[in-house]
Amino acid sequence: MSATPSAPPRPGRLGTALGLPRLDGQRRLLAAVAIDSTGSGLALPFLLLYLTWQDRMTAATAGTLLTVAGAAALAAGPLSGPLIDRWGPLPLVQTAHVLRATAFCVYLATGSPTTLLVAATLAALGDNLFWPANRAFLARRCHPGELMRWYGLERTLRNAGMAVGGLAAGVLAGHGLTGLRLVLAANAASYVLATVLVALLPATDRRPATGPEPAAPGNRTTGPRPAGSYLAMVAANTVLVLLCTALPVLVPLYVVRQLHQPAWVVGALFALNTVLVMAGQSPMVRWLERREHLRTLRRAALVWSVAAVLFGAAGGLPGSAALPLLALAVLVFTAAELMHAPTSDVVAVRMAPDATPGRHLGLHQLSWGIGSAIAPLALTAALALGPGWPWALLAVAALAAAAALTGVRRAAGPVLTRDAGGAADARPAPQAGSDTGREA
Repeated sequence: MSATPSAPPRPGRLGTALGLPRLDGQRRLLAAVAIDSTGSGLALPFLLLYLTWQDRMTAATAGTLLTVAGAAALAAGPLSGPLIDRWGPLPLVQTAHVLRATAFCVYLATGSPTTLLVAATLAALGDNLFWPANRAFLARRCHPGELMRWYGLERTLRNAGMAVGGLAAGVLAGHGLTGLRLVLAANAASYVLATVLVALLPATDRRPATGPEPAAPGNRTTGPRPAGSYLAMVAANTVLVLLCTALPVLVPLYVVRQLHQPAWVVGALFALNTVLVMAGQSPMVRWLERREHLRTLRRAALVWSVAAVLFGAAGGLPGSAALPLLALAVLVFTAAELMHAPTSDVVAVRMAPDATPGRHLGLHQLSWGIGSAIAPLALTAALALGPGWPWALLAVAALAAAAALTGVRRAAGPVLTRDAGGAADARPAPQAGSDTGREA
């Protein structure tokens, strides 16, 4: 029997095996993701270098102003929620792109700390508006049961775009200040082009206007989800964000200054992480999508605790003997990262009540803002106490997050998704503390 016109083509065998979603009607969306992430890869690694050259600021002054701007814009995440609920996510996605494009145009005209602060605040506002709106936007455009696949595919594209942008920016930066100005201008243009592509997307009615993916029997407990369980999930995710920022924030200092390894080791570790993320995210999503999501987050926390122990143990090995252990630590760390990133977004969407998804996604965005903001201070302060202290802190924090997520699941029940074919999981919701709903 032929498929009805409303039934879109299912992904092929290879796409299914790789954990890829159906892409019908969404190629412009993929292009927008690739373009704006490539632009970010162009500018972000070289922003501080540009500011110190263009405005002759010290790195400390520029860094402090960027931190102040980021802190000032933290509230934009929660405040975006009511706007998403009122107008939908699309206008917020477009507004975020416009704010970030404007910010990089202002960076090109910087000449004083005040102008820099304005530009950095606009960029931070755009970032904090974008991520909750983007999660809700994808939830409305993807097919039922494929939300995690979309989050995984988007993350893979963003990593690839950042890598390509970073390589291109490295070439342009070799031409000095003129090259760096071209880098920032190209980033502004990428946001403008992404805005146009998003505006040209065909309309879809895959999600009701009241919120993201509707609840399926067995996926939620009856009645409104307790606010306390969502807050506890957000608090646990703040700790998980602190853990995932350890790689860019802590590892370079630890490897070069504490382990006295050459700088190329840091580059090799980051290259290993990037390759693993690009190659492994979609297959990992395929493996995770039928599993209960709060348990997946708990497992990610436990795997991160193992990675912290491995990084700390490398400090006890002499010279090059630490290199294999560092590589193993990055491998374990990346496994946790692959589990956490798409699952965290799905949990935020699935636990949000259908009537007010935006408010809850805005609150979830705050966990990313706070975790990223406190990571440099907390981790560098712990490193000042000794090379093992930050890893001990992270291992304990990971175990605490795992315990908190266990409590969230007991209070809220399992958080599941539809299967790949769109059929709902019809298992009854367990009572608090029950073991019903354990995945195979």
